[in-house]
Amino acid sequence: MANFLLIIFLCSGFVEKWYLPKGTSHQGGRICIADADRDGNYELYFNTFEYGYKKIYIYELHLPNIWEADSFFPDFIDALVWDIGDFDLDGLYDLIILSSWFCPPPVIGMTVFESPDSFSYPIQEVWRDTVGYPEVSPIAVYDVDQDGIPEIIKCRGDPTPHGDESFVIYEAAGNNAYVKLYAPVSDHFAPLSTIGFGDFDLDGKIEFVFGDAYYRIYKSPADNTYEQILEDLIYPPNIRDCFSVTDADGDSKMEFVIKAFHPLLGFIRAFIFEATGNNIYTKIDSFTFYNGYWNYGGGYSDAGDVDGDSIPEIVLEACQDIYIIKSAGNDSFYVWATLPGNLTGSNVRIFDLDNNGLNEIIISGNNQTRIYEYEPGRVEEVKEETQGVRLEVYPEPFKDRLYIKYQNSSIEDKTKDVKLKIYDVTGQLVRKFDDLTNNTFNLITWNGCDNSGKKLPSGVYFLKFEAGTFRETKKLLLIR
Repeated sequence: MANFLLIIFLCSGFVEKWYLPKGTSHQGGRICIADADRDGNYELYFNTFEYGYKKIYIYELHLPNIWEADSFFPDFIDALVWDIGDFDLDGLYDLIILSSWFCPPPVIGMTVFESPDSFSYPIQEVWRDTVGYPEVSPIAVYDVDQDGIPEIIKCRGDPTPHGDESFVIYEAAGNNAYVKLYAPVSDHFAPLSTIGFGDFDLDGKIEFVFGDAYYRIYKSPADNTYEQILEDLIYPPNIRDCFSVTDADGDSKMEFVIKAFHPLLGFIRAFIFEATGNNIYTKIDSFTFYNGYWNYGGGYSDAGDVDGDSIPEIVLEACQDIYIIKSAGNDSFYVWATLPGNLTGSNVRIFDLDNNGLNEIIISGNNQTRIYEYEPGRVEEVKEETQGVRLEVYPEPFKDRLYIKYQNSSIEDKTKDVKLKIYDVTGQLVRKFDDLTNNTFNLITWNGCDNSGKKLPSGVYFLKFEAGTFRETKKLLLIR
């Protein structure tokens, strides 16, 4: 049993409440949360990389601040945890695990572990897809056809003579028995993102959205029936994260977020969508963050009310930063706070672990887990009425990261392109930012590197900014 001290970390009203010395490592698997042994204490389930294998850790919270750790190795080399719940409706918790490596026969695909009784963790294997395709393929569970039995949706299915299965939908057909309901075959679509669920267009049917280079929306019109509603391309075409939000802007409609990244150019872009009609979905806002790292494989975000105002926030994973995005009004959003992430990617979850009425933000990555909670009144939020465009840069001077924030309340200037360039003291252009958003609130992070990704030396630089009729130059001091 380990007793972890309460560590205070001030970050825009959030404190680091708990720290766990284990956590997810790089891309693959999700943090799962449940009280599987029904003792009134929540557990965290995740996989971490140790000694060439992915080991599964279980951390249980005993209030107020004691985390009890347990762990186990499945009998395959690379186990990724994806979801937890009672999927076959037998009253026992099931844990879905996937192998991401080719193993000795039989080839391992999706595997279900179950609690042996109502007072134990789900560590006993009860079902295995022996012909499954081992891959870093996200899996999520949701009752899409609303028949009372949740479907298990696995991205990337099995190879067939006519192409690969794009994804696979399983459903329980009895106790510890699962059957394949749906597996469309495609020669080009292989989703590798997480999956967002919800009745986005308010027609009483559940949609789900995921993607790779394209994003796709499917819907269930009837029991065990699924059809594609939409297929579209976004830029950059590297989607790893799709998730839903329960009405963040107060218009009685759910949103869903699609996040993609460009590994070479080093930027991450998040698109917020909302339905504007039956089977019609529109991008209502977007954010671009220049948070590049060569080994970033794309992490996973979440959404939920993290400040206790009953309105959900978007908690967006973006490499070394986690951005908390709030609504500024209907179809308008801004970055409200920032928490530290992990360069190779993070697993983010929102959950009230201690039942105190405030959801915690769980950030796991780099083989460690940090858990934050909002402390009302710690940092007073300042609201200002701005006219036109306002540009801010901070910190000054800076070492590793410079935040460039611009706010735009001018309707005329919103229709114009934003230009942002950085020059050295000789007047040579060293960094140019392309594809910038021009929304009401915008935030860019610069890591002090030039266009090729090379770190620039210490010295004075000049930022030149244009947005419509607004122009401003700021002096920057980089200290290595």
